[in-house]
Amino acid sequence: MLNFDRIADKFEKDQQRENKDQQRENNSRKQIQTVKKAVKKKNKSSFYVLLLGFTVLIGGGIVYHFWPAIKDSAATTTKTTVVTHNGITLTGIFYTENDPDPIAMINGDIAHEGDIIKGVKVLKIHEDKVEFEKDGRKWSQTLTGAEETTGSKLPVLLELGSHKCPPCRQMTPILNELRDEYSEKFQIKYIDVWQDREAGTKYGVRAIPTQIFFDSKGREVFRHVGFYSKRDILTTWKNIGIKL
Repeated sequence: MLNFDRIADKFEKDQQRENKDQQRENNSRKQIQTVKKAVKKKNKSSFYVLLLGFTVLIGGGIVYHFWPAIKDSAATTTKTTVVTHNGITLTGIFYTENDPDPIAMINGDIAHEGDIIKGVKVLKIHEDKVEFEKDGRKWSQTLTGAEETTGSKLPVLLELGSHKCPPCRQMTPILNELRDEYSEKFQIKYIDVWQDREAGTKYGVRAIPTQIFFDSKGREVFRHVGFYSKRDILTTWKNIGIKL
């Protein structure tokens, strides 16, 4: 005679065993999926890190390759001084002859035509001035360039730097040689802007060393930022029209 109670117990135990096996299989699948997601996320992060490094490498190579042209362009097409009006401080205009969209340094930031700064709209950027508008009122601020009283009829090379600045210290022997060899052609003046901060503001210095070339009438005719070799300085004087 069949014992239905024993059969029922066996069936229940077998069913519980199957449920446990199914649960373990489901847990294993979840763990595998979790591991796959983690690996995929790690690979994705590694890809982005590799892409970022590659981008930085390429960008650095481009800047290194074209830096001489960028430096020369900035040096020959920059007008810098300080003009403040209606809460707007204009400290520089950067342009090239073939660039239809020059930029200006306004309140310490780069600005383009159409930008709005503190409620003031930049209407037009010219080679030597910028036009503004606020609440229907228009005005312009002009950069006339720095001026230097020489006390003589000789042109002046003004070096603005600091004894704590390594590139500035590299300029010292060059300036000394020029002072000895060309004293009858041009004067050389030096200002430590870390000791005389007002001079840095007066001449619109944003980085050192800065070399400013003045003609015999004390008008700024050229400006360069960074280390400047003796050969470059003499070439600049010749380009300005000074016979050496």
